[in-house]
Amino acid sequence: MGAIRDKGRKLQQIDRVSYNDAFLIGDLLTNRITVLAGEPKAGKTLLSAGMVTALVNGETTFLGLPVHRPVRHVVFGLTDDGAEEELKERLLDTVPDNSVTIFPVEHTGEPGYWAGVLDDLVSIGADLFVLDNVVGSLASGEDIASSVTAQRVIDNLKPISRAGIPVLVITHTPKGTGEGTSTASAPIGGRAMAGGARGVIALRKSSKHGRRIQTAINRAREDLDLRVTVRRASTDSEVPVWEKEGEGLKPTPLPQANKWSADLAARIVREQPDETTHNALAKRYAPALGKTPDYVRKTLAPLLTHTAGRWQTT
Repeated sequence: MGAIRDKGRKLQQIDRVSYNDAFLIGDLLTNRITVLAGEPKAGKTLLSAGMVTALVNGETTFLGLPVHRPVRHVVFGLTDDGAEEELKERLLDTVPDNSVTIFPVEHTGEPGYWAGVLDDLVSIGADLFVLDNVVGSLASGEDIASSVTAQRVIDNLKPISRAGIPVLVITHTPKGTGEGTSTASAPIGGRAMAGGARGVIALRKSSKHGRRIQTAINRAREDLDLRVTVRRASTDSEVPVWEKEGEGLKPTPLPQANKWSADLAARIVREQPDETTHNALAKRYAPALGKTPDYVRKTLAPLLTHTAGRWQTT
């Protein structure tokens, strides 16, 4: 018997999957394997936490993109030391009880490891599996820069996807000017990693341009190139709040409206954010402006005061 006789199916025998059913979040997070790649400290785990929060809370949109179906139970497989505590702070009091399970990914080279993960995911009713991150999940001696290793990673995760559990894989982009540094299909491992997934999300961050989300996803109606910001929900919280860059940052009819500082001061007075210090304000709004928090703080200080629980122009 050959591959065609063993696994071949007529077109009419294949289940139809509509566009809406192909995505958890439209044009961003697929119902199969999605790779989220980015440089260290770009905010990959923060982005996964933001998506998970929208999904388990039944929100209708995330970054303006439609949430096609909510999920009830998300399982995170974490590899970094201290990652469990960090993830808890980012999801604390924002998701329903018992909606998130966390486990350490280790000893993955043992026979049957990933088959056991699949069995557990099915038995507990997982609706989404997040692997954070690929490099930490490798067996001893494996090198993610090798296309063989990258393909093995995807092959280990495909049975989970085929069982109807979407998979979000977090990994790094290469350093320097190698393959993929300017396109969304650029996780370490190159084409072997990107080609085995349904889609790739690239999260980029620079001091000049801030954060940007780019995608290359099969069946997407359009590849995304979104300028985004992320801030803490409040000054004493690590819960991330993601927004499209520039939402609400529009010129205001003030005498000094030609200056970004006047526009920002007017927005702060209008929105009355939870932050109560100039330093906290600067950290929140600096990414959207492409400026350093210290520069924004120094500029805002003479323009705004926080009095009686409200921000006011001076």
